[in-house]
Amino acid sequence: MNRLIVDGFNLAFRYHFAFSTLVTSTGIQSGAVYGFITAMRALKKRFPDFYLVIAWDLEAKRKKEAFPEYKANRPGFRIDDPVLDLKKVFSSVRVAQAEMPGEEADDVMASLASTYSKEGLVYIYSSDKDMLQLVEDGKVVVIKPKSGPNPEKIYDEERVKSDFGIYPKNFACYLSFRGDTSDNIPGVPRAQSKIIASLAEKYGEPRKVYGSLSNEKFTEYQRKNIKEHEQQVYLNYELVKLREDLNIAVSEGSPNPELLGFILDKYEIRSIKPDSYIDVFEKESSFLSRNAPAFENFSLF
Repeated sequence: MNRLIVDGFNLAFRYHFAFSTLVTSTGIQSGAVYGFITAMRALKKRFPDFYLVIAWDLEAKRKKEAFPEYKANRPGFRIDDPVLDLKKVFSSVRVAQAEMPGEEADDVMASLASTYSKEGLVYIYSSDKDMLQLVEDGKVVVIKPKSGPNPEKIYDEERVKSDFGIYPKNFACYLSFRGDTSDNIPGVPRAQSKIIASLAEKYGEPRKVYGSLSNEKFTEYQRKNIKEHEQQVYLNYELVKLREDLNIAVSEGSPNPELLGFILDKYEIRSIKPDSYIDVFEKESSFLSRNAPAFENFSLF
């Protein structure tokens, strides 16, 4: 079976902003719910042979406990109610949902991909570049959604190498030195991306880099600069390296037009009818295995 794993919170926040002007007559912001359920319908129609699995954060605190500044730069707002209602929506159709207490959706998706890739193709739908470390030709593909003027990107191993100068298997090592401003993870300052990529590609993980640093042809300044941030790089690696060994609880949805209709009414979404929406996820078309899937540019907006 082939699966399409969706980054739930990542997309919910995205649609919250994309449709920020949508408000019900009672003052409820409906953008996150409307955007998300519309997007999932479009994805299922686009990939009818793939079983849809939505991954969610659940009291994600492990990384925050390791590094209190982790994601401290994120906007201080919550969309808990829309997310709870989205979970109800997809419990009402034939879609799976997955989460694990204390963990982010990133690590949930990584663990699911590790398992599912043994059974068929896995597509991951997320704008989070951490996901690129999971890309493996013939097994896992990452689809980065269109964002503003930036088109959708389909990542196989060569596309990751082309965009970042590093292959997916060494991407976590690269990020541990480079840092990630979106997650407030500091990198090694003044270290050139080309140098970082070459080290990551050569050694694969930070401890091997530092164990061989004296053998590299750097200036004394470059060597000292990298050495001074050794402990932060080790911590960064723990933050960005995705876990693939979690025992994830996956719940299977089943058709429930009454519950789905209640949520649609709450958010005053008139353009979607419960029965027709449920029917989209009931349909499965025959699938013929192929070495490489055919992709096309596509926008959910």
